[in-house]
Amino acid sequence: MLMRRALLALTLSAALVYGCGGDDEADSSAPPAPAATQEDSGSGGAEAQGEVVAVGMQDIAFKPDSSTVKLGQTVTWTNREEVQHNVVSEEGEKFKSELFGQGGTFSYEPKKAGTINYVCTIHPGMDGTLTVSE
Repeated sequence: MLMRRALLALTLSAALVYGCGGDDEADSSAPPAPAATQEDSGSGGAEAQGEVVAVGMQDIAFKPDSSTVKLGQTVTWTNREEVQHNVVSEEGEKFKSELFGQGGTFSYEPKKAGTINYVCTIHPGMDGTLTVSE
């Protein structure tokens, strides 16, 4: 009985560490092709120029933490470290990813112009902003 409880606790711990999968808008495939992405490794803003705007997740931060996107463009967040992350909007349009690990991605296409503030809910202070223009 004690062994069965220990095995159950270990299984539940593994499920929490590795996440539960994605939702319909999440894409856990490889990161987008470099020709279709634009990324700034600093904390300044990124201007969207291709079809996909790339945001990295590294050092418990979104890089860049501020991006400008046009309607019709897709934003793809890629986890570049060994800890789990998620992407959850707090203000503006609503979206929410599941937890995903290193190499995992989440993509979202804004539907209206405005500002979207988002966070990683498991790392306080890990936040970012999308400015969506027409």
